[in-house]
Amino acid sequence: MLGGGSKSREHHWWPVGLQKFWADKNGDLAWISPQGKIDRKRVRNRKIAKKAHGHTIFHGQVWETNFEGDFQSVDDAAPQIVETLLGFKPFGLTPSEALHMFRLLFKRDRHLRDTCRFYNLDENTNRKLLLLILSLLIRGPGNRFRYENYPQLVGLPPNENVGKLNMRQAYSLAKRQCETGSLSNRYYVLLHSPWKRFVFGDGQFDWLSQGLNGYRIDGRALMPLTPHLCIYVCTPRSMRVTPNCASFLAPPWMVDEVNEMIQACSKDAIYFMGSQPKLMPAFIEGQFLRHNRPNNYLIDLLDEVAGNTRPLSSLISWTA
Repeated sequence: MLGGGSKSREHHWWPVGLQKFWADKNGDLAWISPQGKIDRKRVRNRKIAKKAHGHTIFHGQVWETNFEGDFQSVDDAAPQIVETLLGFKPFGLTPSEALHMFRLLFKRDRHLRDTCRFYNLDENTNRKLLLLILSLLIRGPGNRFRYENYPQLVGLPPNENVGKLNMRQAYSLAKRQCETGSLSNRYYVLLHSPWKRFVFGDGQFDWLSQGLNGYRIDGRALMPLTPHLCIYVCTPRSMRVTPNCASFLAPPWMVDEVNEMIQACSKDAIYFMGSQPKLMPAFIEGQFLRHNRPNNYLIDLLDEVAGNTRPLSSLISWTA
């Protein structure tokens, strides 16, 4: 067996270290299918969000390449990265901040930035966080599906091995950029929701992995990391060195909007904690859809916080 160094057969696309944040008091993680079927399994048994030989490239019957080990370091670091982000408390938790937010309700020209607390992620945290986000995007089932279908661009059928090769190449590029490449502009916005829970899907709102090249990482991504924390990352054309992170309390309507977007991007499973989520028509379709509208109110608000003025995609609606 060549490459990777891992001999495992079951390969996780969602690290167990992150799944633990979604487990209930019994240690169970729940998910729902487009047909409304709910399943639950113990997180500790490591049987969730995995694919047999998901990171194994077969070369005939002679030898194979297993690159599961490529993800080991970022998976090991994932819980600590999330704990660090949870320490970046949102604005509005103290009585004086709560009063300030109440007064903003009567201010006509209020902005989301007025309700944020700002932080600066040091270079080490910045690099580790970006690599974690990219690793989740690149090996997720949504991108795997797209990688496997690349041969269709030249009239050939989908190919699983081609998908794995594209996945490995994309992650190798991401890892090199995040670990040793020059830091381009990137801004993080943390959405904390102590009241309503986010969901996680097998597809994500991703315009970041497609913007990966040998020189920089460009784009946007929105990803729930825990039921109470979602992160938005974007790459503004220009920004100050500090701060590079904003943290705020997300109202319930924002959580609903995020969850609807995650459902639209997902195909087979929506993972959740607590009460069963209401299934959206886009998820019931059972396809990996991509968000291509020229504008989105929530993304516009988050971009305003980050100072990101780049236009969104020129296409429209949700497309497969």
